[in-house]
Order: sequence, then structure tokens, then C-alpha cells
Amino acid sequence: MRPTTVSLLVLTVLGSIAPLSGQLPDTSVQVSVGFGIDTTGVPNHEIFALWRSYLSSGPSCAQQSPLWSPTERARWPVADLLCSYVYQGFRKFTVVHLAPAVGLDSTYLIRTLVAGISGPEQAVQPLALYRVYATREQGRWVLASALPRLTGRWNHERIGRVMFVFPPMRSFSRARAEKTAAFVDSLAQAFAVPPPATIDYYFTDDLIQTLSAAGLEFFPLGSDTVGGRSDQLDHLVFIGSSTNGEGYRHELAHVILWPFLAPLNAAGLVQEGLVTWTGGSAGVDFQQLMPGLKHYLDAHPELTLESILTDPPARSGTLDVGYDGLAVLCKMVYDAGGLAAIRSLAGAGREPRAVVTTAARLLNIPEAQLDRRWRDRIANLAR
Repeated sequence: MRPTTVSLLVLTVLGSIAPLSGQLPDTSVQVSVGFGIDTTGVPNHEIFALWRSYLSSGPSCAQQSPLWSPTERARWPVADLLCSYVYQGFRKFTVVHLAPAVGLDSTYLIRTLVAGISGPEQAVQPLALYRVYATREQGRWVLASALPRLTGRWNHERIGRVMFVFPPMRSFSRARAEKTAAFVDSLAQAFAVPPPATIDYYFTDDLIQTLSAAGLEFFPLGSDTVGGRSDQLDHLVFIGSSTNGEGYRHELAHVILWPFLAPLNAAGLVQEGLVTWTGGSAGVDFQQLMPGLKHYLDAHPELTLESILTDPPARSGTLDVGYDGLAVLCKMVYDAGGLAAIRSLAGAGREPRAVVTTAARLLNIPEAQLDRRWRDRIANLAR
């Protein structure tokens, strides 16, 4: 599934109105309060002012805020763990809950709805409902993430570099987890990148439940609640799968390969293709994805690599033609020229034409033959 460090969804700001000539659009953040919220008492007034100040500052996933917990800033390069989900250009934030956090000393819970307003009927279209905390640290109120507070009593099992974190009633397959931990080391070695000392791997039966543990109580995930998200900079993985919770390696591949990919400005589908080839997709190994991909391409002979890069078909179940198709191209390029060839493909830029031209050159074939060779390789892999 899509990573979370870079924005998960390309969302249009709802309800936007084209500015009049010579005017700049209003980009100010509006922070309001819902019914029954006390923002005048002590310490509610101070905490609300802290939260409003943070939101109004235009939080950036690339820069830490001094309003956040120093302890969490030392632990995570991006301390606001929900940054890439909730700050996507929406301007209306409504605090719907501000009260002492049950069971936590000197800690307050803040729940916020972020939404857009659309159409003449002024319909509210929510992007997210999420929670953060305010806590006392070094003699002052600071903001803090939900994740360590909501999962403090979950099971923690460290195997190799991976810390598996899961609810108390969730079963745990140690054998599957050991294979996943071994995958981390082998992938890092294969791509000559230093693996993180620790990757925190949170999993439940349902991605909505896992993201809720991070504080994201609502987010438009669609109807398929099996999947994963990764935070490459903070070395975090969030998985929802009732059958393969310990073995969802696609998101781990995103974390491991980030040092390799980050300097190359690779096209999104080239990145996803690489991690699908190495780590599978939707909890399914690369090889197991091939029969479904072949069946789809046989039914759509008009599809080309360039058309897929330009406008990929929508995911259906475990089949993602963009992810799976580019995974095959990555394998072809690697088989032809090793790690240097993969680096060249990833460094070709984001334009579909540039990716296709570079792939043909690396495979040492005329560009007109690329799609045929690609389909032939898929047919062979699907056997």
C-alpha cells in the first residue's frame, strides 16, 4: 500500500473558490471548538492556546516544532506521527474533545476533526478525526503523540531489528515473525544500505484499528481494511491483516529501501514496483501476484508500460497493475544490470516517457520491443 511519509492521498482542497484577479487565496487555518468544550478553565485555556498555535503554524513533516514533546522529538525525526495524513491543505480544524486523559497523570486528550466545506449547500466533508495529547514536560505543556499511550499495554516482541507490537488478545506467529526479521537484514544487505537499529512494527487484524492506535480515529481508507502504511523517517510500520500480520513485508521494504531511493527522485510507481518486487504487495509474495497480473493483461492488450505509468488501473483486491507491473520491470532491469541498473531506472525521473526510455536502454533492446518483452516475462513468471 501507499506510504505515509509522503502524503498518502492526493487530495483536492474541497470548497476552494478561485481568487479574484490580483488577490491571494486565503490559506489561514481556522481552529474552532465544538459543543461543550471548556477552553476557559485551567489548564484548558493554556492547552487550547498551545494546540491552536501549533495548527496555525502550518505544521511541516520536514521540520520539528518546539511545541512538541522534547522526549518524542529525540525519539522520532518527525514527532507528529500523523503529519502526512492530516495536514493536506485543509483549513478547518474543530476541537471536539479536550479533557483530562483517563489513566494518565498530568495529561490531556485533544480530539480534532479536520474537514473541508463543499458546494453551495456548504456540506462538511471530513478528512480525519484524530487525537493528540498535551502533557507536562520540563515544567511546561507540550504536545505528544497517541501511539505510545494507546499501545503501552500491548505485547512487545523484539526479533532481530524488528519490534513487533500487537494487542494483548492477538495471536503471534513467531516463525512468521522470524522470517520477516531475517528479510530486513537480507534486503538491506542486497541493496547495500544500513538497516535501522529498530523498526517498530504495529499490527492488528484491521488497518483501521492499527491506525486508531496511532491516533487516527477516522481516515478515508475505502472498504478494504487489509493493508499497511509505513513511515520511512520514523522507522514505523502499521499493518492490518488477520492472516499475515507478522509477514506484511511491503511496508518494511519501504523503510529499508528509503536511503537507496530518497536521493533518486524516483517515479512513484517505480518506487512501489521496487518494494513490490522485493517485499510483495497486499500481504502476498511477488511470485504469487503474477497469475492475476497476467490474467488482467491478457484481457487488456491495449495497456502499455507508459500508459500504466501515466494512469494506472485501480487496485482490485490483491491485484495492483501499477505496483505488480513495475515490479516485473524492476526485476528485468536488475537481472540485466544488477544494482547499478536499478539505480539508473530509479534515477530516470518522474516522467513516464523517461522511465520507459531508460528501461529499454538498460535492457539493451529497442523501445518498441519493451512492452512485448515485459508481457513475455510476466507470462513466464506466472507459470
